[in-house]
Amino acid sequence: MVSPEWLKKTELFGSLKESQLNVLLSHSSVESFPEKKTIFQEGEEASRLYILIEGAVDLTLKGQEQIDFMASKIEKEGAVFGTASLMEPFRYNVTATCLKPAKILMIEADHLKKKMEEDPTMGTEIMKTLASIYFNRLNDLRSGVSKLFKIFKIKTP
Repeated sequence: MVSPEWLKKTELFGSLKESQLNVLLSHSSVESFPEKKTIFQEGEEASRLYILIEGAVDLTLKGQEQIDFMASKIEKEGAVFGTASLMEPFRYNVTATCLKPAKILMIEADHLKKKMEEDPTMGTEIMKTLASIYFNRLNDLRSGVSKLFKIFKIKTP
């Protein structure tokens, strides 16, 4: 199990109080996954929120003709994924697969959502931070796409 002090250092829960962190940890578990293990698949019901303790996780989505596209790589300790568990329609929009052996904290989403409703201040802090995480990841993705276009730019007369 992880400590409230460790959870406070993660990207999503840094603004929470120790008592709030303990409430979240009461419905969580730590699991180890081997390399190439699928943690969840795109389209599945999003029942857990995940926080990387160690290892690396690849987030991919299905493109046309069943080609997988990498949406993101999670490799920083404390990084959150499976955030679709906090947003309607509560289905994972990517597939998460371990790039190398990983240890992951899993928080039960129903418990987390209930506690966010019971403590609106906590819920607001979590959702504000989540919006910021998404915004930063979107900007990183845009930057990557822009660089890709520059590499493969075709010059026309």
